[in-house]
Amino acid sequence: PYVDIRVYPKALHLLNDLESWVRYALAEFRDLKSSYAKTMFRLLKQFRTTGYAYFSKADFDELLDIPKTYRQGDINKKVIKPIKEELTPLFRGLTVRKKYGKGRGKPVIGYSFTWKPEKKDANDFSQGQFQDERQKLFNIQHNGELTEQEKWRAIDKVKGLTLGSTEKQALAVKQAEHDKKIRDQARKEALAELRKGFGNHA
Repeated sequence: PYVDIRVYPKALHLLNDLESWVRYALAEFRDLKSSYAKTMFRLLKQFRTTGYAYFSKADFDELLDIPKTYRQGDINKKVIKPIKEELTPLFRGLTVRKKYGKGRGKPVIGYSFTWKPEKKDANDFSQGQFQDERQKLFNIQHNGELTEQEKWRAIDKVKGLTLGSTEKQALAVKQAEHDKKIRDQARKEALAELRKGFGNHA
């Protein structure tokens, strides 16, 4: 028995020209939860050295296999949101912009993605779990596009925590800081009253 392997001519460049090959770390791809994020990860990696990709709405819907029943609000919540949360750790400075048409209601006609380009000789191999996670958290914390809630969710996903864990911790810290501020203010006012009282008795 033998196996007959045939390579289509259009696919030869994938074997011969490594620079044009879509490279990505298997571990990073495997850790993605959303099927939309996985598909967009593969698509964006094709433009990794340019840091820019644009998709018309028709191509975007087809490539990501978005249900035809989805309205724009559904796409924002179920497609764009998980893409931003899951890919921001992997693409530094990732931004997602909608392009609007001139028709009635200014319909969305396309999506542009930008991020910091990778160097051509950059490798996609792990730098070690600690360094990998550190870089992902840096990308999240220094991304000006994500809301605070989206950053918290992205951190949960990177750390493998239950969604809401980072938010709960962050809100607890904010509450503690708020309570301390109130106590400090009350103490300051009490001391001022004491000094005022001593001044009246002098």
